[in-house]
Amino acid sequence: MNKKEHILDVAEALFNKFGYTAVGVDLIRDKAEVSKTSMYRHFGSKNKLIERVLMRRHQRFEEELNAVVSAAAGHENRLDAILDWHFAWFRAVNFKGCMFMHALAEFKGQDDVIAQQALQHKAWLKSLLFSVFEPGQKDVEAKTEVIMTFLEGMIIRAEFGEVAGYEDIYRIGAKALALADFSVSKLGAVAKTAT
Repeated sequence: MNKKEHILDVAEALFNKFGYTAVGVDLIRDKAEVSKTSMYRHFGSKNKLIERVLMRRHQRFEEELNAVVSAAAGHENRLDAILDWHFAWFRAVNFKGCMFMHALAEFKGQDDVIAQQALQHKAWLKSLLFSVFEPGQKDVEAKTEVIMTFLEGMIIRAEFGEVAGYEDIYRIGAKALALADFSVSKLGAVAKTAT
């Protein structure tokens, strides 16, 4: 492994565990056992290092999730594959929540490049969910939006340690959303009965 990749590995692990603001360049330097000069030569600044960490993490997630979706046939199996990937991620020893959610929380209004990276990652994830459905299937945009919200909620629940033991329930919930009728006439009837 080259020095640049080693620094990225160390920085990603530290940012994932402690957050971006709490981790200083000196800590990354010490843990990576490199000089500060070497770090700045490779990345230029702490924020540029964060950008590179997020870019690499996104690429890894994209490769892994595209692979599991491509290997599954039919929208139900593709949705299962995405859920299985997330459940495995939640069980990982180094799972500390979503680094993209954390990046947006820490950098929104402060660093547009990092905030934009986080937003682009979530837009990509939503487009992956959209691709789960068959072409021409009814209410795909609405189903994608609610499943995206459901998935984001699962990530937060997992960060709080509340997912273990509920995987089957979450799977049933996601599949129910995928089968739901989100037509405007149907939603209007539901709203009328609720009042």
